[in-house]
Amino acid sequence: MNEINEQANRNWVRDVALFLTSQGISLFGSSIVQYAIMWHITIETGSGVMMTLYIICAFLPTFLLSPVTGVWADRFNRKQLIMWADGGIALATLILAFLYMQGYQEIWMLLIVAAIRAFGAAVQTPAVGAILPQIVPKSELTRINGLNSSIQGILNFGSPLISAGLLAAWPLSYIFLVDVVTAGLAIVTMLFLKVRTHDKASRNQSASYTADFMLGVRYVKNHDFLRNLFIFFGIFMLLIAPASMLPTLVVTRTYGDEVWRLSAIEIAFS
Repeated sequence: MNEINEQANRNWVRDVALFLTSQGISLFGSSIVQYAIMWHITIETGSGVMMTLYIICAFLPTFLLSPVTGVWADRFNRKQLIMWADGGIALATLILAFLYMQGYQEIWMLLIVAAIRAFGAAVQTPAVGAILPQIVPKSELTRINGLNSSIQGILNFGSPLISAGLLAAWPLSYIFLVDVVTAGLAIVTMLFLKVRTHDKASRNQSASYTADFMLGVRYVKNHDFLRNLFIFFGIFMLLIAPASMLPTLVVTRTYGDEVWRLSAIEIAFS
């Protein structure tokens, strides 16, 4: 019995290590490219209108699609959703890198790819949040969630520094390839993750997407704590968006367009 328990412990620890490694690699590459795109638009245009368009393209798809993709994470294989999202983002970024290398370097192309990347994030994020309870024992879930948040915090702190260094040394097209490589590594790592398809995804779905979505809405509506938490987060994200995005434009207009200044702002914010 002790040997069985030890083997089970080793299995879930291995799966968690693979999963956190995969998502850490994916997040690191995505953050580097995200910062590079945002800073490039800021430096090249210095336009509040263009920054507004970038914010809309980079965040609005995630906001609008998250309720739908949350249902996907409940209905379909979450591991495959994560891999397909990573692959789709990598493909769009690879096409952008190729076009930039050929001399087609338009801001609108960056906006389109930012929207595609936001769609991929909308698919990936709920699937990542839902798959952890499948591979982590309930008694360890709080600790592993804390570890995952700590890893994301470290990567969010370090990626602006790396992105600034790369943007100063490399053409933008080469930086795009960083995300392609890290996404590929993340997908390969996920292939070794052994996680069974959850029960609902294994059987035929009798309810519609709308019915599943409304079931979630009613659940939140009938629980005071969750309802207030959702309202709070909605207001918080709405108010924090200008504070998190516009300092780059202010710094560029006031102090100059050196990349290290933009990196310092992001590191301080993190």
